[in-house]
Amino acid sequence: MPVPRLVALATALAVLVVPATASAAVSTFDRLEVIGTADFRNLTEVCDDGRTVTSRVRITGGHEEQAEDRVTTLDRDYLRVQIQSGCTGILQVTTNDTDFTWSPSLRTARVVGTFTTTTGQTISVDIAWEGTGPIEINQNNTSFPGRSATFVGRRRDAVATGTVVLNGKTLVDGSTTNALIESLDDHIVETT
Repeated sequence: MPVPRLVALATALAVLVVPATASAAVSTFDRLEVIGTADFRNLTEVCDDGRTVTSRVRITGGHEEQAEDRVTTLDRDYLRVQIQSGCTGILQVTTNDTDFTWSPSLRTARVVGTFTTTTGQTISVDIAWEGTGPIEINQNNTSFPGRSATFVGRRRDAVATGTVVLNGKTLVDGSTTNALIESLDDHIVETT
């Protein structure tokens, strides 16, 4: 067999032996949640029967969004109100009928909303957070074949100021240092 035909045959066999390069499919998942919490403790409340009692109100305002392959699958604000009233007992409700705003630096945040619960109670909330300390960052990275994930948690102590009104009765009108603003950011990449 002449040398040029031998070279051609060897080249043809090499092409058959080397597997074709397959393009890998990449999918991404991103999730961001920004949260403001404010805990108003030892509030003085006057009951309808004239008794003066101690109450507590905890407000959690937030925003959550997520996307799969850069297509948004969730984008909403929420407000969670927990009232431990010495007059009327415990009330815990959550609504998406609210407006939550924040600065990317977590320096400020605000939640505003008025809604009626399923039991007919009307709650109005207007709370603003002002960051007071440095941002604390917690980052974790994990990676193994076919998947990598990055989680970044950031938080800042804050002062929360505002009002919470239940059925026309003001429960909160002031400030608390039992407050913080935080963000939770997940980014996952999968290759198949």
